[in-house]
Amino acid sequence: MTINRRSHRNVAIAGLLSCLAACGSVSALAAPGDMEAITKASDLDHDPIDAAAVGTVCTACHSASQFLTAPRPYLRWQQTMQDMLDRGAVATDEQLDRILSYVVKNLTIVNVNTSPSDQLAYTLQIPGSVADEIVAKRAAKPFVGIEDLASVQGVNGHVIEMLKAKGLLKF
Repeated sequence: MTINRRSHRNVAIAGLLSCLAACGSVSALAAPGDMEAITKASDLDHDPIDAAAVGTVCTACHSASQFLTAPRPYLRWQQTMQDMLDRGAVATDEQLDRILSYVVKNLTIVNVNTSPSDQLAYTLQIPGSVADEIVAKRAAKPFVGIEDLASVQGVNGHVIEMLKAKGLLKF
């Protein structure tokens, strides 16, 4: 993901936010229960530091419900993150990577028949070679459901079931 960084970013604030994320602290502006909601929604991303980065950076200006209830495609998340940086959000490169990991695994809509290979790999949590195989197979015959997708060697049935249950898997 490419995000343009503001050259005048305050390095001291970024360092403080990085420390807060590593400690799992949440911004004082977060709504009560935000970190619990972020953690609960991270059922496809089990790294607590990813959730902490979301809690620290994103809830500095927004309640968690504002983004946890708004799944979107990968490119829309990329635009949203860039927009937040352009509006003054402060995050380290590591925090941005962790936020991206969190939203891609837990809040990103993926269409098996139209999403690019790299986005399939990120969201379905599969190797690039398996994503490439999905792209090749859908060119011959579009996937119609979970059963079709689960038949591809290397696809994790648990992940696609959870994505489907969250309304994030489209065909």
